Amino acid sequence: MRGFLFPFRFLSVSGRPNIEFWLTQCVILASTIIGVYLASFAGFQIAVDFDRYQTMSDVSNLEKSLEAEFGDNIEKVETWIADYPEAPMTWHAQTLAPREAHKLDDMVWQTMRYSDRTLEVNPKVLTGVRRFYGDIEAQMTILFMQQNANGYARKAMEKMTTIVATARQDVLPLLQSEIKRLDSELADMAN
Repeated sequence: MRGFLFPFRFLSVSGRPNIEFWLTQCVILASTIIGVYLASFAGFQIAVDFDRYQTMSDVSNLEKSLEAEFGDNIEKVETWIADYPEAPMTWHAQTLAPREAHKLDDMVWQTMRYSDRTLEVNPKVLTGVRRFYGDIEAQMTILFMQQNANGYARKAMEKMTTIVATARQDVLPLLQSEIKRLDSELADMAN
C-alpha cells in the first residue's frame, strides 16, 4: 500500500498518508464555493426583485398623480365649454385677462419631464395626455386671438368638446386600467 501512495506523499501529514484529511478539506472548499455562489445568487435575485418593486411603485404613484391632474383638467375644460355660451367675453376681452382665468393645471405633467420613470408609463397614455394638453392649448390660443364669439371661436369650442370626449372615453380609462394593473402586480409581489 505504501508503494501505491508513494507519488502522493505530499498529501501526508506528519509523514503518514492522510487522504481522509485532504478529502475533508476538498469537501469543505467545494461546499464553501457552492454556498457563496448560492448566497450571492439569492442576494442578487432579492436586489432585482426589490428594484423591480421600487420601479413599479414609482410608476404607479406617478400614474396616480397624473390621473388626478388629468381628471381635474378634463372637468375644468368641460366647465369652460358649458360656461362659454353664457360668458364668451371672458375668453375674448383682453381686460378680463382670459389667459390667467383659463389655465390648466399641469404641475404633474411638467414635473414628469424630469422623472426617470416617465418613459415606463404606457406610451398610449403619455401620447393621449400629451395630445390633450397640446390640442386644448391650440384651441385656447385660437379663442384668445378672437375679439368676439365668431365662427372661429365656435369651431374651437367644438374641437375642444371633441378633444375632451376623446380624453374622457379613451385616455382616462386606459390610465385607470394601467393603475389597476400595476397595483395588482405590486400586491402580488408583496405577498
